[in-house]
Amino acid sequence: MENSKSFNAVRSLGANTLFPQNNIKKSESPSFQGADTSSFATMKTRLFILVAALTAGTALHAAALPEAQKIDSFLSKEWQKNNLKPNAPASDEVMVRRLYLDIAGRIPSVEEAQEFMQSKNPGKRAELVDKLLASDGFTSNMFNYWADILRLSDNVKGRITAEAYAEYVKDCLKKNKPYDQFVRDLMTTEGGVWDSGAIGFYQRDDNKLDHLAYTVQVFLGTSIVCAQCHNHPFDKWTQMDYYGMAAFTYGMDTKGYGFTVIGKGGNKAGAPALKGMTKEERKKYLAEHKEEIQKQMANREGLAEVRKSLQDVLKPLRYTNVTWNEKELPSLPKDYKYPDAKGGQTIQAKTLFGHNATPVEGQTRITAFANWMASPENPRFTTVIANRMWKKAFGIGLIEPVDEITDSTVASNTELMDYLSQLMIEKKYSIKDFLRVLYNTDGYQRSATATEVPLGEVYHFTGPVLRRMSAEQIWDSMVLLAKGNVDGETSEQNARLHTYLGDLKSLVDNMREKGTEGLIEAAKRNNEAHDEDQKKIEELRKQALASGDKEMMKEVADKANALRKKNSNDMLTAILGEERAEDLRKGYVSSKGGKGGKGGNQITPEMRAALAAMSKEERRNAIALGTTMTLTHRASEISSPAKPGHFLRTFGQSDRELISNANDEPSVPQALALLNGPASEVLNNPLSKMRLSLSKAATTEEKLDMLYQSFLCRAPTAQEKVILGQVIQERGDKAVNDVTHAIITGSQFLYIQ
Repeated sequence: MENSKSFNAVRSLGANTLFPQNNIKKSESPSFQGADTSSFATMKTRLFILVAALTAGTALHAAALPEAQKIDSFLSKEWQKNNLKPNAPASDEVMVRRLYLDIAGRIPSVEEAQEFMQSKNPGKRAELVDKLLASDGFTSNMFNYWADILRLSDNVKGRITAEAYAEYVKDCLKKNKPYDQFVRDLMTTEGGVWDSGAIGFYQRDDNKLDHLAYTVQVFLGTSIVCAQCHNHPFDKWTQMDYYGMAAFTYGMDTKGYGFTVIGKGGNKAGAPALKGMTKEERKKYLAEHKEEIQKQMANREGLAEVRKSLQDVLKPLRYTNVTWNEKELPSLPKDYKYPDAKGGQTIQAKTLFGHNATPVEGQTRITAFANWMASPENPRFTTVIANRMWKKAFGIGLIEPVDEITDSTVASNTELMDYLSQLMIEKKYSIKDFLRVLYNTDGYQRSATATEVPLGEVYHFTGPVLRRMSAEQIWDSMVLLAKGNVDGETSEQNARLHTYLGDLKSLVDNMREKGTEGLIEAAKRNNEAHDEDQKKIEELRKQALASGDKEMMKEVADKANALRKKNSNDMLTAILGEERAEDLRKGYVSSKGGKGGKGGNQITPEMRAALAAMSKEERRNAIALGTTMTLTHRASEISSPAKPGHFLRTFGQSDRELISNANDEPSVPQALALLNGPASEVLNNPLSKMRLSLSKAATTEEKLDMLYQSFLCRAPTAQEKVILGQVIQERGDKAVNDVTHAIITGSQFLYIQ
């Protein structure tokens, strides 16, 4: 864009926000420092102050729920005590955008925003809250939230289990499973991934001690990781305390396959029974059990053949099973240096605080622990989730940080925190019901606070705080502009995943059904069928070694691998049958990433009409662009996390290595990604939803008005119309791209006001 008056005018549109620039939080500044101002709208122009215009005539609505009124009374009490005035009521334009972003995780479409704006129903905000909480968008948005906290990642061992785990979390969110039950299920579910994706909770981490630290931090808001190696330097937790807590979950075994028929060694000639017997007792026992022991010895030899035949067959079953062993307990490290115990000593389970989790008759240690953790009688559990949800709605927790609570921690508003904990229990840990109350408060429905809350200072919630959209919210908003509403569309990978899981379950069931003797017999037949080929390969191997011929050695190695694979394939067929074995051999390939899914690059009737009006060459180019479009699926439906360099990672998506590891710091790569990535797709693809909508506008003025409605859910103000008129006069139709670039990189679009 040429250097001109209109250039500066467009820059001011991009920077335009509801708040003065010097009040924007430093850590969330919409400015892209050091960026080329000729490439995108900078934030250096002083921002217009439009609060009065946007909020004029907006009456403070009556809280729709008595619980919301109760919360407002606690907030009002704090304002009076601290001589504060609450923020002005937020306008409908602001609220419709805020509610869609906070609940559904994306901006509303023009049609959705207008439907809300045109409604005369005095309870339309409460109505919209209910509608969004019941939507697929809520599931998608909350999945992104929990994926960050639970560190849900596809980039771990056992990708199949990881994907089933993610699907399990989505299903729990969609069905609004009570949070306490969700936690108990994660803590206690065992078996195969085909039984429940919840086993992914334990499969996420190889190290049992690390997993315990993550568990306590997520669900009890307490960081004890330091105590794994030494007494905590800043809290009361000792290394002994840590191992006592770890003892509760230590019995979860993530290494097994879900059955023991091919276990190493088996019962070594009745060894367990012989333990502790005298010489005469052993002699008598061996004589009485001679036949049984001989059978066991034969089975041991046969099992070696089974393991050899199944070494490839069993690979897909790795990291797909979790089993509980009540006898498994942790031992202190050898270099344990404190006087209360010795290194290597086995540690019994003991809770860090509150009453101890003692199993009742017939109950496992892990079940007792899960019930203790997720109990209303455990105040830290309820406080943590209530505080997390408050922060999700208002941007700051009543307790900060949300997951570093100590005995000395005090909430910024203790009465309100106590009430929220009570409310969570009253709502029976229904996250939707709890959030419904928060979103219906007057406190939430006020204008956002743009001034930064200094570290250590108390915020009295005169309104929610100004926040930049998360990486997922920006992406999902771009998907809306490119494809329209795809909230209800999920890729076909779920069906393929369950088919494959069914094949794995069938393999395990068949192996269990055949038992040790059946598997040994099948392995013998299988190995006998390949004995001649194996002998030939062994002879060739000897010749190759004698000659030192490297090419021959490589050829022999390839033949040996091919025979091994054939051996395993034939064994798989013997267990499952040809058809099921073939399905399992094909394996599972995830479609995550937006390829081939139900919500992919389908030609809609609107697109078809647009194509019909194009020339042959235009159609060819449009279809080519459409097939390469990346904005086809919501963030929850693509790889978790996205690969490094992806738009989502550029905008701070968590790498899922640490709890809540996302960030919202601005950067030059982010600005470039907006201009050359999704923005380019939205603007330049003739089949994008945005482009199709703009093509219906008769004038440039109408197109610019549509841009404002699409990105900001409002029409241009009088001041902005003056600027837009100058830009149109100088740039003509090019003003559409100029203004879009200004808006898309500006704080009004990127921030949740």
